[in-house]
Amino acid sequence: MSNKYLEVTNLKKSFGGIKAVDVESLNLNRNELTSIIGPNGAGKTTFFDLISGFQDSDEGKVYLNNKNISKSQPYAIARLGMIRTFQLTKVFDRMTVLENMMFSASTVNNDSFLKSLAKLPSQKTTEKKIRDKSFEIMKELNIDHMANSYAREMSGGQKKLLELGRSIINNPSVLLLDEPLAGVNPKLAEEILQIILNLAGKGISILMVEHNIEAVMKISERVIVLAEGKVIADSTPENIRTDQKVIEAYLGSENE
Repeated sequence: MSNKYLEVTNLKKSFGGIKAVDVESLNLNRNELTSIIGPNGAGKTTFFDLISGFQDSDEGKVYLNNKNISKSQPYAIARLGMIRTFQLTKVFDRMTVLENMMFSASTVNNDSFLKSLAKLPSQKTTEKKIRDKSFEIMKELNIDHMANSYAREMSGGQKKLLELGRSIINNPSVLLLDEPLAGVNPKLAEEILQIILNLAGKGISILMVEHNIEAVMKISERVIVLAEGKVIADSTPENIRTDQKVIEAYLGSENE
């Protein structure tokens, strides 16, 4: 089996004549914690949208574990093991934290209408497994004390943790994290970074978009830099720090 989980070729997306994404070739390796950085408008979130099926590309190919997912819907990509979080959290405010977790773990097979009416033994067993796993994950994320609270009662940072919990309950092989530290206080940011490291340690391949450069440099094995939709650098954090093209992309060239 190839060590690559994601292969991107000639991926392009334009809005009104402006190229938001123009990636010729990019391969991402299994069991690697990779971050994508770049100045505002670099195309980072659009790139995420394209590889996770939330937007259609103008052209190009995306392969997940050698399977062409270029035209796949987000739910189909998720079922293949690649789950993403969002910059703006998408939790169900009117459901409890536990209900949010259990809903994310439910499937067509274990949550059919007839089974829910009949309450078959198999249904009860499945429900208990999901409940137990939900509590296990909530405890890892330090939100188990809020299990019976409505999600709307959580802080922004706690909602980030809940969304992370909902993402990992179905055992993804690949996790796309879109600005997991946005709007989070420094103490909680440190906790989230440790959680991300723990997930990587469990064998989940992680691709993260993040504006907090220091956090990126602290935990990433590999850093990819986008500017005007193109990959301008791809290396270790140490090399990225001193890369002149990266410095100019963030600060502007001497001429400017």
